[in-house]
Order: sequence, then structure tokens, then C-alpha cells
Amino acid sequence: MAESEKNNLKVTIPHQIVDELALKSGDDVKIHITDNNVVIESGTENPEKTDIKIRWFVLPALIATIIFLSFFLIRQENLIPLTGRLSISAAVIILGVVSGVISFATFYIRNHQQDRNRALKGLYWRNFPVILLSFTIILALALLAIFWFMGILFKGAAFDPYTASALFLLFTMTINYFMIYAALHINSEMMVRLLITVIVSGVLASMVTNSDNHWWETNLSFLGTKHANYSWQFNLTLMVSALLMVGLIDYLFVWLERKYQHNLGLNILRVLLTIMAFSLFGVGAFANNGEGLLHLLHDIAAWGLVAVLGLTVILIRWLLPKGSRQFQIISDVIVLLLFIDFVLFKYVGYFSLTAFQLVAFDLAFSWILLLLGTLRRLSHRDDLTMTVRLEDDKAEKRS
Repeated sequence: MAESEKNNLKVTIPHQIVDELALKSGDDVKIHITDNNVVIESGTENPEKTDIKIRWFVLPALIATIIFLSFFLIRQENLIPLTGRLSISAAVIILGVVSGVISFATFYIRNHQQDRNRALKGLYWRNFPVILLSFTIILALALLAIFWFMGILFKGAAFDPYTASALFLLFTMTINYFMIYAALHINSEMMVRLLITVIVSGVLASMVTNSDNHWWETNLSFLGTKHANYSWQFNLTLMVSALLMVGLIDYLFVWLERKYQHNLGLNILRVLLTIMAFSLFGVGAFANNGEGLLHLLHDIAAWGLVAVLGLTVILIRWLLPKGSRQFQIISDVIVLLLFIDFVLFKYVGYFSLTAFQLVAFDLAFSWILLLLGTLRRLSHRDDLTMTVRLEDDKAEKRS
């Protein structure tokens, strides 16, 4: 069959999708095949999401490097150590974080104003401070961990100002690139992954750094007290996780409220999860250091977290509009396991306090992640998923 004799099929795009993507007659759209699926993409899709221009992360890094080099040349420093008070690591943690945060904020705001990232519509400006603070702390913690490890590997290493500036430039360019990437691609999936990474890595690092103190002979809360090594690390982990939860909860429920309007169960669930996040923040903010007001506030936050979590797990079957049967079964099993864990600790004496807390933490954390995954599934915008009919353009002409 000749090429000219082949029929072309036309796709009629419903007005809901046309309005959502601001399409108009004459616009170009892209059609590509992924596995067995045909994907139609708007021709106005932001190319900056996948193509980060070199100047975006190089220019701020160069400015920071000029400040770095000028500082040490004025001080007439011939050798600049890799780690220490006045070192490459200190400069990267200060100037690199400032540069990275400015880049993140710039592209986050730019993306939001230009309305190119549909996911950002659900975050709104009220979440911007929470998101920015969370990413700032995560970046600072990551840099501290990296340079702590490098300080062990390259103990006593020092470089001349120009070599040090080259190393500083590489670190700062990398920081800016990843912060810009995060700002352009931020969504609920990224925030869930960050939440998992922060809380797991933070708690494990606290356990490892306190292994010589036999923290398990006391309880899990020991990691956040003045008697622990790097207690700020454990407490900051809890606070950052709480901030991420607040932002993620707000993000998910923006979409859920649009999809399930005036749903009482979802409104109650949002309040419970928000209280849970603030309680987690309180556990980290108020260290359990003996007696006094801080100890009282720590206990209130900790018991409030346990009570709200338990209440949420019990009520979840009535709060979710379309909870899967599998999730309901898992929730019931977790309630049973938490009850058994409590009985074995309180009445049987089989579990120590540390064992009880670790089992309860693992069960609760797993359930929260399952719940967030369920909320993400429920918040998917399937209201814009619809069936269209293919038409033969030659048949249309004949009619």
C-alpha cells in the first residue's frame, strides 16, 4: 500500500484536558510509545525540567569560589586544610549551603510562578518555608556526614589556595545542581523518599556513633539525651522528619480535598496526622534530660505521639474513603502486634524497654509509610483520565 493511501487516525482531546494544559488550536503535542502505552505530551512541557542549563549551577558556584579564594588570599594562607575550623569543608558547609538554598528557592519560585510543574500547584506558598527549611537542613547534614568521612580518609590533608578553590568549586557546583534538580522535580514521591532516607539514616547513624555507650541498655530515647554522642543528630533527624511530614501531608490533602470534597473522614485524618507530625517534632525539640520542664514537654510529646498514632491505626478503616482491603488487614495485624509488644514488655517482662521501643518504632514507621503510599494512590488525579475515540480522517471527509 502506498504511503499516500494509508489512513491517518485523529484523536479528539476532551475539554477538561485542554483546559488543564492550556492547549489551543495549532499547538504541537508529542506522541511516543512506552512499552504498550501511547503517551501524548503537551508541546508546552517545560524543557527545563529535564535539561538543567550549565550556567544555572556554574555561575553561583563561581561567585562562591571567588569569595572563598579572596578570603584565604587576604589572610595569606598558604595551605588550606580539608577539614577543620577554617577549611574547605567549613567553607562548603557555609557558602555551599547558602548558594544551594538560594538556587533551590529561585527555581522553586520560578517553577511555581510559571505554573510549569503541575505538582507544585498542590504545595502552595504556605508550605514553601517548611520545604525550604527541610531541604536546607538535609543538605547541611549530608555535607557534615560527607566531610566527617573524608576527614577520616584524608586525615591532615591540606592544599594550596588554588587547588583548594578548584575542590571548593566542584563541591559547590554539585550542590547547586542537585538543589536545582530537586526544586524542578519536587513531588510527593520525592518527599516520601526523603522522609525514609532522613529518618532511617539519622537513627542508624545515632545508634552507630553511640555503640560504645551501650545505649541499648537504657532505651531508645537515650540517643537524644545529653549523655549520648551527637544527640543533636538524633533530635534533628526527628525534627526534619516532622517538617517533611507536615509538608507532605499538606501536599497530599490538597489533592484529596479536590477529589473527595467535604469528606469528614479525610478532614479528621488530616488533623490526626498533623498532630502526629508536631508531636514527633516535639520529641526531638525537647530532649529527655532528666527532670524539669523539658522532660515534661518531652513526655507529653512522646505520649501524644503514641496516643494519636494508636487512635489513627484503629480508626483508619472509617477515615479513608477508598482504603484497600489489604491495607485494612495490615492495619489490623499491626494493631495486634503492637498490643502483643506492649503485653510482652509490661506484663510478661520478656521485652526490655529498648526492645519494646524498637519493635514499636519499626511497626509504627512501616505503617505510616504504607498509609502515605495509600494516600498518594488516592490523590492521583484520575479525574483527568478518560477514554477517547480514534477517527479515520478519510472517513470524516467522505461523510
